Amino acid sequence: MTDASALAAAVLDAATPPAAVAATSSVLDYLARHAADHPRAFFADAFPSLLYRVFVSSPSSPSFIDLAAADPDPALGNLLNLLAPSGPLLAAAAAADRLALIRFVFPSERLPYWLRVALAEDPSAGLPLASPLLAARVGSDLHLSVFEYYLFWFAYYPVSSADPSASASNATHKSRSRIESWVSTLAPTAGGTRKPGNKPEPCLYLKLLYAYLREFVPTAASKPPRRPSGTLLQRTASEETAADADPFARAEFFLHALIQFWLVGDDFSPLPVQTYCAFGLKLPSRARAELSEQPPSPGLGDAVKLLIMYLNCCARSPPPDTRLVFEGMPARNAVVSSDSQVGFWNPLIQRPMYRFVLRAFLFCPIGAVVKNVTQVFSVWLAYMEPWKLTQEELDEYDVSLMNRTETQQAGVGKEKLMYTPAWKNYVLSNYLFYSSMVLHFLGFAHKFIHSDVSSVLLMILKVLEVLSSSSELADLLYKVDIAYHSRPSCSSESDVVKFVPSIREQLKDWEDGLTETDADGSFLHENRNSDLRLFSSGEDGAYHLLQLLLIRAELEIQRLPGDTSSALQSLDLIKSRMKKIFQGRIEGAHHKNISLDESQHQHPGRGEIFTPKHPVLGRSKFCEVKYRGDWMKRPISETEVAWLARILIHVSDWLNDALRLGCDDGADDSSARPTYIKFDRSELATIGGPKDAVRMALVAVCSLLALVGQALLKFMRAHRVKINLRVFASKKLLAGLVLLYAVVAGTRSAFS
Repeated sequence: MTDASALAAAVLDAATPPAAVAATSSVLDYLARHAADHPRAFFADAFPSLLYRVFVSSPSSPSFIDLAAADPDPALGNLLNLLAPSGPLLAAAAAADRLALIRFVFPSERLPYWLRVALAEDPSAGLPLASPLLAARVGSDLHLSVFEYYLFWFAYYPVSSADPSASASNATHKSRSRIESWVSTLAPTAGGTRKPGNKPEPCLYLKLLYAYLREFVPTAASKPPRRPSGTLLQRTASEETAADADPFARAEFFLHALIQFWLVGDDFSPLPVQTYCAFGLKLPSRARAELSEQPPSPGLGDAVKLLIMYLNCCARSPPPDTRLVFEGMPARNAVVSSDSQVGFWNPLIQRPMYRFVLRAFLFCPIGAVVKNVTQVFSVWLAYMEPWKLTQEELDEYDVSLMNRTETQQAGVGKEKLMYTPAWKNYVLSNYLFYSSMVLHFLGFAHKFIHSDVSSVLLMILKVLEVLSSSSELADLLYKVDIAYHSRPSCSSESDVVKFVPSIREQLKDWEDGLTETDADGSFLHENRNSDLRLFSSGEDGAYHLLQLLLIRAELEIQRLPGDTSSALQSLDLIKSRMKKIFQGRIEGAHHKNISLDESQHQHPGRGEIFTPKHPVLGRSKFCEVKYRGDWMKRPISETEVAWLARILIHVSDWLNDALRLGCDDGADDSSARPTYIKFDRSELATIGGPKDAVRMALVAVCSLLALVGQALLKFMRAHRVKINLRVFASKKLLAGLVLLYAVVAGTRSAFS
């Protein structure tokens, strides 16, 4: 007991790289000395302190993983030896679980919000089916085994920097601003170990993540080894229960922990709508929807990308016992065949992954730097292109291959990896990532095109390169779009039609409750959950949104200082990709692209192709572009006072609602009837005197004004004209009013 308490104190006091190395060595020595007796005192005293120092950072005391990134040479080896799947810590945890020595309660304030809500409610029979993480519930707490407790802290590390409870002592962390830096805290490079010309070495956490995935999540490419001794997967049937013997049960728990902490987080719709309706679960209130508006934690994108890469590796060749993954999981409603290219883990991550990326695009605040969104963007691209994954990319995270000799074979043939018909089921099962998400991303691009036009154009180009990388992929997406908008009997593509009902359900379920605010200038607000518009020829289709985006980008490029050749080259590449995707699939796309090329030959100067920022009326093509949505609720520009514009927008909305402006023409028919006034003849009196004359004159003037106002309201309702006070938020107008007031005040003081 004394040794364990002293060890816990030494671990808690380690706040520098040398101290962390010494504390890690002490833990290794302790576990080596007590490998046979499995002391309960270590898990009761030292184990919680060790996990806290390894995975939780504070401003005054960084975590051991962060300290290892700062001084990787000695600390990296010690931590890898301690935390490896075959290391002494997890071996001791496995032994403690076999003997049922101790169970832990994970702090509820560090759990995802919906799990906290579920634990606070009365126990329900449907909760364990909704999530295996709730199977260990006892009262309002989760009683976890040693191994499960370790996995929870491991999954908590990437999101700890965004958790206010991660550093309760620091009061400044309790109020998070939406405009925050998304720079990685996972230290993508190990300082001092990178050689010139080599790729950055992955951080310690990503190495551990890949090692755990290989060990605990079975795949066809790397099945868990079963050696006579060493790791958690080497248990015999006589030493454990049937549930523990199933490696898929452990893999499911591990993946659910990662998904809930990383992808779901504080989402107010964490489960499929049918699931919580079927089991009568109470989820977080929609009044707490602001939780979903928090951006992803810094550095989380690197870990999620590695998880996606590994799980997509499972999709190449599922093992024959794939059915065991979702056996007993009716809440997930997942049906996966063993010969499906979708992959047997893919249905588990589809919805959380979609909402994770979508929330990042919808709720990224205007003041944020566009480059900080690239981590989530790269995760989306990796998810859309599983066929480009190579084993060399995953080997970069393999600890056993870190010291291998660098060869020139890494990456050979990667550019030749393209979509093949073998991935058809994967694309169809994840169709919204290739269709609806593209439209949401274009709305994000329109919102940030003015802040960093070069970065936004590069992101758009990468998305279009994915869609146009293969004509077979583009044809498949187009066939699904036709089948989606046609009657079932009108389509001959039977293999595509069978996916349409599931796509409709996914569109309603995956975007459940995710709507932008009234003043965000959404291009898709009116048809958010009702239709697919990637190949739509309407004004809210992807083609017309891209055309408008090109016009806005050209105007922004003209304002850029210095060399703009790279941005102009991106524009040209985007136009060529648009032709490849939409030509022959959207009516008018071919002619419009040709006319644009002809205009380039007729007007060699790029400044003549597009109009200036303030064009002359009648000579501009910019006036032909119709903004999709309410012009009053367009994105706030830099020429306006943001807070004043929001106030004036709300006041204008209130006035329009009160005066019933913007309604249908027939909305005012009921109030247009004549008014009859009845009076008693006995009350008639002679009108005389100046008071009565003044009163009659005032009544006449007021009646005239009322008639004029009613006529004006009738005209505005008939022509759907609404009040828009937002013009008074213009910085130029306010500056003019201030200048006018100064001139009037100066003139008055001069004459007085």
